[in-house]
Formats: sequence, structure tokens, C-alpha cells
Amino acid sequence: MGFWKNTLPTIWKVLIIIDRKENAWRNLLMSRTQGNNPIRVKKQNETLIKEIIYKYGPISRSQIAEMLSLTPPTITTNVNSLIRQGFVYETSQEEKTDETVSAVENEKDGKSSKENRRPLGRRPVQIDFVADACYVIGAEINKYQITVCLMDLRGNVIESSRYVPESDEYDFIIQALLGQIKKVVEDSGVDEEKILGAGVGLTGFVDSKTGILKRSAYQNWENNRKVAKDIGRRLDMPVVIENNARMRAIGEEMFGNQDHADTFAYYLISYGLACPMYIKDSVLTGETSGAGEIGHVVVDIHGPKCEVCGDSGCLEEMASERAIVKQVREGMRKGIDTMLNDMAASPEDVGMKEILAAEECGDELACEVVGKAIVYLGMELANIINFISPPLVIIDGYIMKLKRNRRLILAETKKHLFGMDDQDIEFQFVEFDHFTGAKGAGALAIKKYFIEA
Repeated sequence: MGFWKNTLPTIWKVLIIIDRKENAWRNLLMSRTQGNNPIRVKKQNETLIKEIIYKYGPISRSQIAEMLSLTPPTITTNVNSLIRQGFVYETSQEEKTDETVSAVENEKDGKSSKENRRPLGRRPVQIDFVADACYVIGAEINKYQITVCLMDLRGNVIESSRYVPESDEYDFIIQALLGQIKKVVEDSGVDEEKILGAGVGLTGFVDSKTGILKRSAYQNWENNRKVAKDIGRRLDMPVVIENNARMRAIGEEMFGNQDHADTFAYYLISYGLACPMYIKDSVLTGETSGAGEIGHVVVDIHGPKCEVCGDSGCLEEMASERAIVKQVREGMRKGIDTMLNDMAASPEDVGMKEILAAEECGDELACEVVGKAIVYLGMELANIINFISPPLVIIDGYIMKLKRNRRLILAETKKHLFGMDDQDIEFQFVEFDHFTGAKGAGALAIKKYFIEA
């Protein structure tokens, strides 16, 4: 009962936010016809146009006008302004007709007579962003490493760096981050004047609007740290921070498959666990900046005490990478026969890389521990789906590098779904990349310092 009591208010908030999001576009269009502030309307139009070009470019002016219900002169004025600033360029895209395709096929067959040739038709002028017009920095700080990327406007990584810090003290981590950013910028050869700003993903409760880390996964960090200000002051550029799992969801929306649903759950399985929701055009943060922190949902009241929150049997203590490594090491210390004894000098040297390698070889201990963790992960994912009913779930985690584990989590999740079948929900897996979080941070920087600027 306690679980439902604590969770239902959050669900109602989600539903209210969804309703607000659906009404936002109507209100915006109405404001244009009700004598709204011309400067504000102009800014809104510019942001909307940039969003459409970013998501669908190359795209013609007429298509933008149709999608946004704006007049052609409004589109032309804004696009021309972007061209003058060097952010947008015009391009011609060949319009292939049935006749054109037929002519190409005939030429392949050796029929290249004038009768078989067809006009290519007009080439409509389309517009797209100049990818190297400016750049952003994306960075992620998690329990394993610090990753940094320098990216262009289209999310292409120009230079990157990955660093494993020797200490988790706040000042040391921040200084290490600054050092990696400086290194990446210098190695890239990019003019610092062209860097718009930086996005930094952090574990814990992050208030992106104020730039404050309210509570960190690093237990030795003070609460309510003004992280954005600390980093921005030393970098001498604007900095936006956000929870690293929510950053990844933003990155998926901006750089991922553009054909997938615009509302989805992002299930991150790492040292900790999270499942943020992306709803329409933004990620849900919650009133306390903790939306998506499903790692501390209790799944077994008789389970072990969590090292982080102090509760017994929370999901993170049962099924996170930290929990898996902990359980495998305990098994090794008990003398359980496992090939991991030959792969590492001691239990303390065993990590997820060794465990997955052993699992792939059919090692009994590795398969048992990972399999049990996936049962809990699948059960909780089913609970999330039954609550929120997202059309799409994106699963991101090193553990999912193995196809066996992908099959296991899908089977366990589907076993506990209520009133749904395979056609009602889509599952996608993110291919593991050390820089996924940093790229997501860069995506937020592009959104904040370019699209919405």
C-alpha cells in the first residue's frame, strides 16, 4: 500500500503535464491572434522554425509553413535571417518522379536512347543547418568515469576524451572535468569563440533551471551545490546541468531515430538505475527534480539493505551493475566454482566486463546472478509500462550488449504486462557507447544555447 500511496500522486502529475503539453501548441497559436507581444511572438516563431529545421532538415520553406501554420513571408523572413547569420544554408534536392526512375532503370538495361530519357524535374530549394557554424561541449560525470565530447550542431563528435578519476571528492572531480574539457578543445583546433556553451550530466537530483545539484549519488558531496555556476565561472561560458539519465533521453530524441514515438520511457541500467520519461517535446523532471529515479523503488521488503538509501530490497540493491558485481564477488569469496577465478587475480578485480564475458561462456555463477537481476529489472519495467503506458521503451545498458540478456528482459517484462500485447508497445536497445551520456549533454546544450536562444 505504501508503494501505491507514494506513486499515484506522481502518476497524476504526469497525466496533468501531458495534458498541458497537448494544450501548449493551441495556446501558442491562439496567442498569435490575440495581440500578443510582437517581440515575444517573433522569438517564439524563430524557435519553432529552428526546431522544425533541426528535426526534419533538409526541408523546404513551404513544408515548414505548413507544419507550423505560419505564413510564407514569416518563414522567409526568419530563414533569411538565419542564412545571414551563417547558421542555415540552401540546397537543392533532386525530386525523383516515376518517369525519372524509369529512365534510370532503362539506362541500366543499356537503353540510353533519347526516347528513354526523362526530365529530372525541378529541384526544390531546401534548407538545413550549417553543422560547423558553431559547437557545444557535452560531458557526463558518473560513478565510472568522466566523458567529454566537442560536437557540432548536428551532434557529430569532433573530439572526445574519457578519464577515470582517482578520487570522488567534489573539487577533484570538477577540476578533472575542466582539464578534460580544455584538452578536448585544444586537440580539436576549434576556435573557442564558436563554442556556444556546455552541458554536463550528473547523477542524482539535478535542478536544471537553477543549475543546482540538490542531491548527488556521491555521498561525500554536499547537497545543493551550485555546479553550473562553479563550472561556468571557470570555463567562462554558459553551462547547463541535468540528471545524466534525462540527458540521455534528450540525446535520443535529438540524435536518435526520428521515426520513433515522441513520447517514450528511457530505461538506464548502469551503476545505478533510472527511467526518465520524455513527453512530447521535453523530459519530465518532477517537482523535486527526481523524476525517473526508479532505482530506489522497493521490490523485495526482505532484501538486503541498500548502501545508498538505507531501505531494504530496493531495485538498485538487487539489480544494478553495482549489485551484480557485489553478488558475484561474494560468490567467489564463498568458494563457488567459477571461471572468474581464472580471469582475475582476486574478487576485487572482477567487474562487469569480466562478468559478461563469463556469462557469454555459460559460467554458472555469472549466469545465475545476471539472470536474477534481469528478473527484477523486467518486473519493474513492466510496472512502469502498466502505470504510464508509453508507446516506446528505450533500454540502455552495458549488460544489454549480450543478446541473451536482451531476450531475458523482454520475456520477463512481457510476462507481467497487463492488457497489452506485442503490438501495443515497442522496445529498442541502445548500442553501448561510453559517450552516450556526454552526447546527450551536448544535445541539451544545442537545444538551450542554439535552438531556444
